[in-house]
Amino acid sequence: MAESTAARPVGPAERILALDVLRGFAMFGVLVAYCMWSLGTAPEESWTRLDQGIADFIGFAVDGKFYTILAFLFGLGFSIQLTRAPDEGAAVSLYRRRLAVLAAIGLAHALLLRNSDILFPYAVIGFLLIPFRRSSNRMLLAAACAALLVSPAARSLWELSGRPLPQRPQLENAPYLVENFAWVIYWLKIAVFTWPESFTLFLFGFCAGRNRLVARLASRPRTLAAIVLAGLGIGTIFYLLSAKLSAGAPTAFNRPLAGIAVDVHCWGMSSAYAAALVLALGSRAGAACLSPLATIGRLALTNYLMQAAVIVPLCLAFGWFDTFTPARSILLAFAVFLLVQIPFGTLWLRHFQFGPAEWAWRSLTYGRAPLLKASADYASI
Repeated sequence: MAESTAARPVGPAERILALDVLRGFAMFGVLVAYCMWSLGTAPEESWTRLDQGIADFIGFAVDGKFYTILAFLFGLGFSIQLTRAPDEGAAVSLYRRRLAVLAAIGLAHALLLRNSDILFPYAVIGFLLIPFRRSSNRMLLAAACAALLVSPAARSLWELSGRPLPQRPQLENAPYLVENFAWVIYWLKIAVFTWPESFTLFLFGFCAGRNRLVARLASRPRTLAAIVLAGLGIGTIFYLLSAKLSAGAPTAFNRPLAGIAVDVHCWGMSSAYAAALVLALGSRAGAACLSPLATIGRLALTNYLMQAAVIVPLCLAFGWFDTFTPARSILLAFAVFLLVQIPFGTLWLRHFQFGPAEWAWRSLTYGRAPLLKASADYASI
């Protein structure tokens, strides 16, 4: 195939440091959220005041923000792939293969390890970007806003139909793999309530990537500082608004508005985090401090799979499921990140230019195994 011979994986010298730092930062946030809410939480009666404070802080500062960054970067990545391929047809063909392989990895991950996988839905939703590859910026933004309304509209219509919403699996003492299968079915049943929000972020990311937004902002520290302040302000205001809307009895009016307020809250906080990181990368000291995140970001798929691959066996072996307080969850997240993922990534990248999962993904996508041996440095933003 012509596109297979011309297309090739991104080498280290072509990588963009800012994007790897953002991916690494998002991976840590996803790990924290996973440890907090996906391993089974101990009854709140057993929580200390510290536990409650941690849970409140995570709800404000973590939940939803890092998935927002990842989804935005996913769409941005599509714009980069379009520019790297020899022609548009080759780019689309390669992109489809990448998504198909990612979907298979994600489904296996969901069935065997983590019951809240994001790889499979991201891969499926990613196919919807293809028809928008030639759309104007205005069309992309309009489609993104329309996609944002799909979830609340679908929920309202479902409730008006009188049909009960799908119930979360309640499987007492079921084998772990049986429970995972039940969760995969559940997530597919409620996809219309969750997936469209990711598509909104894909479109935002694609538009930003096509207009080289990250590179343009990197040279404007004052603008980045303004984004940090505005993002934190907007994030805080809409967090309080969503809490107020959710406090009363749910109605066809306040529930959709609360959901949109949560989305805007996450966008504001995520924008502030991303701008702060890009701003810090403008100095030599900041770039040095953030280098561990770049390591995690270069091995983003490997690290995402590693999270559950390390934690699930420990939980099964020691009976940790359903025993986690917020304090224990945070300790576990930091232990995995600092004692496993960063040392592994640092050691691995001394010898290889791709992580093991990234190498497998590329091999299946391109139909040939790329060279693993490490080489040159990053490209600048």
